[in-house]
This record gives sequence, C-alpha cells and structure tokens, in this order.
Amino acid sequence: MLGRWIASAALCLALAAPCPAPALPWVLAGLLSLSGFVWLGLAITQAGPPADAPHLTAWDAALLAFAASFGVQSAARLGLFGG
Repeated sequence: MLGRWIASAALCLALAAPCPAPALPWVLAGLLSLSGFVWLGLAITQAGPPADAPHLTAWDAALLAFAASFGVQSAARLGLFGG
C-alpha cells in the first residue's frame, strides 16, 4: 500500500511540476487533497475496517495524502517555497 501511495504522490508532483513557481505549492496541495479523497473513496468502498490492521491500508493512504497536502500548504504559508 505504501508503494501505491508513493506512486500516487509522485503522479501529483509530476502533474503539478509544469505550473508556474508561485502556483506550484497550491496546485500540488490541491492534487494531494484530491488524491486523499480518492484513497478515502477506495477505503470506504473496498477496504476493511481501519483498526487492528497489521499493515498499511487504504485508510492510511488517505491519511498520508491529506497530511502531505496539509504539510505543503503549511510550508507555502510559511514561505518555505521562496514565494
């Protein structure tokens, strides 16, 4: 599951890369949030319960995507992207 989440995050980064520098963090954060909603939809419709799983699940992937989006937004607000 972690490998699939990394692949989806890399896809978000690849899709955001052509954007102008000032918009890049916001587009990336939006794509990561969208990815989080896709993972959440997958978790709701196909995955089992989120508790007591010995491995990462789609629920965890959704959480990672939302956390990454929040991290990018926070870094952008703090000016860590040079903007």
